[in-house]
Amino acid sequence: MAEINNIVNYNPSAEVKSRYRDLMNACRYLTDQDKKLIRTAFLEVINTFHDKVRENGDPYFIHAVSVAIIVAEEMGLDSSSVIAALLQDLPGLGEDRKPALTKVFGKKITDIVYNLHIISELRLQKVSINPENFIQLLLTMSSDIRVILIRLADRLNLMRIINLLPPAQQMQVSIETSGLYAPLAHRLGLYRIKTELEELAMKHAYPEIFEGISRRIEQTRDQQNSFFLEFIEPIKQDLLQNSLDFEIKYRTKSIPSIWNKMKKQGIDFDQVYDFFAIRIITNSNEISEKSDCWKAYSLVTNIYQPNPSRMRDWISAPKSSGYESLHTTVTGPGGKSVEVQIRSARMDEAAEKGRAAHWKYKDSTASSRDSADQWLHNVRTILENYVPGEDEIDQSSKMELFSDYVYAFTPQGDLKKLKSGATVLDFAFDIHSQIGQKCTGAKVNNLYVPLKQVLKTGDQVEVITAKNQKPNKDWLSFVTTSKAISRIKRCLKDDEFSQADTGKGILQRKLGQLKQPYSDELAHKLVSYFKAVSVLDLFHGIAEGKYDLQKVREALLPAPKPEESKVPEKVHSLNQSPAALKDAEKAMVFINDDTPMNDVKLAKCCHPIFGDQIFGFVTVAEGIKIHRSDCTNAPEMKSRYAYRVVSARWAEKAEVSAYLATLLITGEDRVGMLNSISDLLTRDLNANIRSINLSSNSGKFEGTLSVNVSSKSHLDLIIAKLSKLKGVRRVSRVK
Repeated sequence: MAEINNIVNYNPSAEVKSRYRDLMNACRYLTDQDKKLIRTAFLEVINTFHDKVRENGDPYFIHAVSVAIIVAEEMGLDSSSVIAALLQDLPGLGEDRKPALTKVFGKKITDIVYNLHIISELRLQKVSINPENFIQLLLTMSSDIRVILIRLADRLNLMRIINLLPPAQQMQVSIETSGLYAPLAHRLGLYRIKTELEELAMKHAYPEIFEGISRRIEQTRDQQNSFFLEFIEPIKQDLLQNSLDFEIKYRTKSIPSIWNKMKKQGIDFDQVYDFFAIRIITNSNEISEKSDCWKAYSLVTNIYQPNPSRMRDWISAPKSSGYESLHTTVTGPGGKSVEVQIRSARMDEAAEKGRAAHWKYKDSTASSRDSADQWLHNVRTILENYVPGEDEIDQSSKMELFSDYVYAFTPQGDLKKLKSGATVLDFAFDIHSQIGQKCTGAKVNNLYVPLKQVLKTGDQVEVITAKNQKPNKDWLSFVTTSKAISRIKRCLKDDEFSQADTGKGILQRKLGQLKQPYSDELAHKLVSYFKAVSVLDLFHGIAEGKYDLQKVREALLPAPKPEESKVPEKVHSLNQSPAALKDAEKAMVFINDDTPMNDVKLAKCCHPIFGDQIFGFVTVAEGIKIHRSDCTNAPEMKSRYAYRVVSARWAEKAEVSAYLATLLITGEDRVGMLNSISDLLTRDLNANIRSINLSSNSGKFEGTLSVNVSSKSHLDLIIAKLSKLKGVRRVSRVK
């Protein structure tokens, strides 16, 4: 009483006295030292708010005290939780106030208070879109499980006074509660709180439905009790006669549960067959528990007809979560269906404590959250076995499972889940690829930040874009998400090929001025001349002005070799001996249409093959050489040495398997590309590979390969097939 009188000295209102008495009564299990610090926190709240009242006329301090009472009385938590609940509504909780609070209440309590303050400012309007991400967000932001528990107590108190809020706000708060806070309470094993939150949320979100189901339940209350007694009486008799030690529990489904069942199955209230459930719990030792459960099952199904399709045996084969029980649905008196659960006391304790949390075995999508469930299970066990004065919660409740992710909001309240270390640019690409590509920076919590700014859980991010912005290679050094990395690489490749096409166009126009047709062989010559890394590098260099195109003429029109510059005194006769004429059918080519020749040489500068358009060129020392009509040396030979040029055509049977062709191949690099090319050539196309040389750079490859082919049609087939390989961008003939 002395303490209460001291409180009155600060604010002599009856309301303050009453609330203080209620708080101290709720904290009766705490030590005197704990109560002294709680009193200090209570005085801090009273001195801060004085006679300030809310819009409904209630003193402002009542909410904080009510939450503290729930934390103490209904959750049985420690003094740190009670004090943090009292202080969470203090105004002006900036960084400058932290030292003062820490000095009085300690770092642990101050950290809890500031975590609660941060969570209270989150925008949860869109919690119904993806409640699981919001749940993980709260867990991530809470290094101490007491933050979550106090937040649940806060929401429970709000739901109890929700009638004081405007109707529109009641709807929003109810949606948040059913989507976020009720599932959290369920996972923590706070089933009574979970049920109350669900029912209050439904009552204010769907008042007509709630009242309708509630009325129907009340109307059938006596009938339910009578049915229950009638149903279990013969079961009890048989269980006792068979010397089984047992207890029978009976529970009615909550109104939200009944409503969800009606919606899911499209049925009326009267058609909810498992309106309530019977649970038979055998007090058996671990050796006989399974046989006792099956014995009980046999006795029940001897009395009532079971529905085989509704039988579930999780004793012989427990669920992956460890849940063990026999479930069946039987037809009771009056043809009414009743769900019966049979398990041992050990199995029931394991299920109730959360080894097989109810939310998990009812929600098939939860299987991917095993690690989170295990952590929550550990906390639940601590809560259920909490001894006043122990600090087990503080030692066991560090939330680390979701440290691999950060959760940030858009200005519209959409929640984005990203890898830990994600930057503003990752966030932009997560919204949309186009936004990521045009991103120039962002406003995080209303402050301008650069692209590489690393995000923290709870940040609100407003992306800033510009029309002329485009990705660059530096971006890859600070993005972390696979989506951002893949999109940036794709943009860079597209930009690189686009620039290469620009350079190629510039080269083609220059060659047009020189009256030289473009060819891959010509491009390869320029690569050697300018000492470029590859043809793509050549095109890039041309587009960037790196290579002087005025030197193209010099590169393509070299001085002729000395031995070929001399004009022979007499051109070799093209007439063949009679013996050679008899062997015309063995000829490789015909010169001037009618002179067969089988000792001609194929020019190495263009490697003609059967089927190519060809011509002959009379050399000084090697006789007639056969060139392709599109040989890069053809213009010079025909203009400067026209008298040496002779017409030529292939003999009809000149097709052999020893023609050599060289191809230039480019594309996007991938694992196994070399094997794919060689397998296609040797296995599918029957082409002998003479040499192959591929080089890779920045995700692209380029190279040449030389193969023996039988004809031009064979070569065309090879080019066509290679062009269709995955990752191959272009295949062309060099020689």
